[in-house]
Amino acid sequence: MRLSALVGGYVEKVDMTTPLAEAAQRMVSGQLGSLVATRNGRVTGIFTEHDVTRAAAHHADMDTATVGEWMTDFPHLARPDWTIEEAADAMVENGIRHLPIMDEAGRLVGIVSIKDLVWAMRGPEIEPGS
Repeated sequence: MRLSALVGGYVEKVDMTTPLAEAAQRMVSGQLGSLVATRNGRVTGIFTEHDVTRAAAHHADMDTATVGEWMTDFPHLARPDWTIEEAADAMVENGIRHLPIMDEAGRLVGIVSIKDLVWAMRGPEIEPGS
């Protein structure tokens, strides 16, 4: 299975200047493990639940600290034509759980999580999110 089969073309993005509290609330309300961080519409990083936890552990002020201060710069990227096995290998090798997907034109077309890959490897008889 190719990653293109797992993504719908929409990715939840957040500006780097967004306060941590707002980004965390968006993640909770959308049941998201990550947001793609942008500046002027360009991908600059990824903001994950791990980043929220790290900021909290360092006693960051969630109302004034920003996504840009705590995000992961220049995240690892995948291509839509990668197999789920290639994506899983990249996640394991790099110790990551979320992988943005960019097409040949440099457009962000989706993001896959380790949960998405496990679901895809289990087969279509298992519903996502169950």
